[in-house]
Order: sequence, then C-alpha cells, then structure tokens
Amino acid sequence: MLSSAPLIFIHYGPASYLRSVLQAARRTNPKKRIILLGDASNRRFARGVAEFFFFEDYAKGEAVQEFERVFQVIQGERHRYTKEGGVEKWLKFVFRRWFLIHEFLKNQNIDAFWTFDSDTLLLESLDKIQSRFAHVEGTTQCRGKCLNGWIGSRSLVERYVNCINEIFNDSAYLQAQKERLLHEVTLSFNEMDAFEEFCRRENVKTCRASEIIAGEAFDDALAMVYEYEPAPQKILNRTEVKRLWVSATGQLYIRTALDQEMVRLLSCNMSWMPDFFWRRLFKLTTPKRRARSFLENEKKLKEVSLDPSWLLKIKKLLPY
Repeated sequence: MLSSAPLIFIHYGPASYLRSVLQAARRTNPKKRIILLGDASNRRFARGVAEFFFFEDYAKGEAVQEFERVFQVIQGERHRYTKEGGVEKWLKFVFRRWFLIHEFLKNQNIDAFWTFDSDTLLLESLDKIQSRFAHVEGTTQCRGKCLNGWIGSRSLVERYVNCINEIFNDSAYLQAQKERLLHEVTLSFNEMDAFEEFCRRENVKTCRASEIIAGEAFDDALAMVYEYEPAPQKILNRTEVKRLWVSATGQLYIRTALDQEMVRLLSCNMSWMPDFFWRRLFKLTTPKRRARSFLENEKKLKEVSLDPSWLLKIKKLLPY
C-alpha cells in the first residue's frame, strides 16, 4: 500500500479564501497531513485544520542564496498582474516558493508530496488516486506548463530549483526572453517558462493532472474553458468559465464540448473567481448530509447558477 503523501500549500499575504481551501482539503482528506507555508497575515486561516509553518524560516541554504543574488524581473512593458505587494514581488515569489518548499522538505524529511495553487478547492481523497501517477515524476497543470499536483520525489524539486538558478545565470537565454517580451508586451518571464525549459533540458517525465482518467480530472482553472463546454453566461458579465453541475453528494461535473462526456472534478481551481462564487461552491461541495446512494447519473445533476443573487436562494437549489 502506498504511503500517504502530505499536502502542501504555500501563500503570502492575507486571503480569506484560504480558510475554505484548507477546510475543503481537510474534509476530503481527513487523515492526511495538510500544511500551509505562510506568513503572519494568514496564519489564522490554518488554525484547527492544517499545520502552519512560516515560510521565511526556510529561506536558507546555498540554492536560495544563489537565487536571491541572480534573480531579475523580466516583463513586457504592459504586463500587469495585480497581487499584494505588486507585480514584481509576485514574479519573484512564484520562483522563490520552490526554494522554500525544497528547504522545508529537507527539514521535515518529506519525499513525495502533493501541492496545488492556494486558491484550489479539493474535492476528493488524494490517497485514492495517488497510484494513477506512479509512472511519472510529477504532474502538471496550466496546460502542462507548471509543476503542480503530485510530485513524486524531493529530488525533482531540487533539480528544478537548480535549473532555475542555471537559467538566471544564462545570459543568452535571458536575453532571448527579453527580446520575446519586446513583442509580447503584456506577458512576463515566470516560473511556467522556467519549468518548460527545465523539462526540455532534463527530459522530465510528467503527465497532465487535467487528463481524464476513469471519468475524472483535476481542473486547471474554471476560467480556462479549453475543450469544455462554457457556461451560458459569464460571471459578473466578464469572466467566461466552464459550465458546472453539482450532485446530491456535493460532487462537481463539467462536460466536454466535443463528445458531451460528463467529467467529475477532483479539484477546482478558483483563480479570478469573485467572493460570492467561492462561497457558493464551498457550500455546494460541502453538503449538510450525504445522500444514501452514491450512484450518480446526469439526470441527478443540477446546473450551478452564476447569478450573484442566487446565493440568497441556495436552499431552494440544493437537492435535499
């Protein structure tokens, strides 16, 4: 039997949705070690549901010291990405977090583990599906452009952070990125670009967590519709999202656009989602009581409304 790999989130700054993220992870993985690497502003969200560690306690070691020395912000002149502390702090953090995670893994003697973006609602026990990824070094999200989900060994993270430092010491590579961003002016050089280069240089064996296996998949992001059916309306009339259905047992489904296959979500990435929709999906995926039968089919599913006023009528929608 495979050992239960811990689940690690890392986040800087206050974000009220962290409480829902950690509660959802605890509900679906009641016996798993769940960890938040955070700061003083978000420590309270872990209370009672997850272990908390200050990530700055792990800003040590030769690798992170080298990163601090060589890192530079590379972005197009019209790149904008609103995060606490500004876009430059965010661009540094998306790289730096892997150095902090690596030091934490060494300190805690952790090898294999799970990690997701800190705005991800987990909807299933990870131990039940861990064996699906035994054939790869790790899984990816962001259409295969970022390391996320299952990570099979600490050595993979070590190789990745070493490669990040190699990249920031590679003047020819960095110059090519700067020239690219003279044309792609709304973009930046970020950890996804570095991960793609890492995979190219080291031939890393991965698979996409969003791949449909046994009718189930991890969601890259609700706001990334891709080959799935879009919702008939946009959230707040501006953000296109996948069309969603919910079951009586709190399971979420999406439907492929081509063959109309219903796919159960194992996780739900909530990037760019407004507060009211966070509250809605958290309530829908945490039913007050479970249905007697776990047998599900499309007829038992109810579509999730995107109307903000719907939150006041939530009891009428729930199938109990």
